[in-house]
Amino acid sequence: MNDRFSTGITAFILTLLVSGTWWASDYAQRAVELDPPAKNTHEPDIWAKNIVLLRSNEQGVTVSRLEGDYLEHFPDDDSYDIKGPRAFNVKPDSPMTMATSDHAQLLDDGNRIVMNGNAVLTRLGDEKNSAMTFSSDQLTMLIDQDIAFTELPAVAVSGRSRLSGVGMNYNNKTRRINVLRSTDMDIAPRANTNTNKTETPVEQPPSQIIKTSP
Repeated sequence: MNDRFSTGITAFILTLLVSGTWWASDYAQRAVELDPPAKNTHEPDIWAKNIVLLRSNEQGVTVSRLEGDYLEHFPDDDSYDIKGPRAFNVKPDSPMTMATSDHAQLLDDGNRIVMNGNAVLTRLGDEKNSAMTFSSDQLTMLIDQDIAFTELPAVAVSGRSRLSGVGMNYNNKTRRINVLRSTDMDIAPRANTNTNKTETPVEQPPSQIIKTSP
């Protein structure tokens, strides 16, 4: 009889302990205000004026420089919106280029820059090659691949030659432009330095700069 009584008292006490623990846990959860889950909206969390962003290679050498008048960062897609962007390619093994536009979006940890509105990429000239401009309403630059492209109408100008097309891809390493659909090509005549010839040769498009795809 005593054993049954002791067992009953023990079970009763354990039940009280379990019930009390459950009540205390529930009360604590209801008493503490939890922060609501973060909203996944496209709203900036960081902004800055007159910014300069540098991108380096594995050896720590700067390969690109991006300047802007105003920058905003959006955490939902980890992108940056930049007003008044100026992008510079300063790779030692490639021609130096500069790109400008009204706005730009920086994506993929800085590897992809989408230049929007009056986008112009200029490759500086040297002793062997004349300067070249590549312009469109939108240009996408891939920094690591050293490539700029657009699917919109674009114009490429090299020296006195001009190429218009829809869809262009410029490889800064090979200095070639591939055109998806060419609409117009204007090759300026080369000056005739031989006075004994009456024939005026026509300047051909530089193969290292302009290449039209079939």
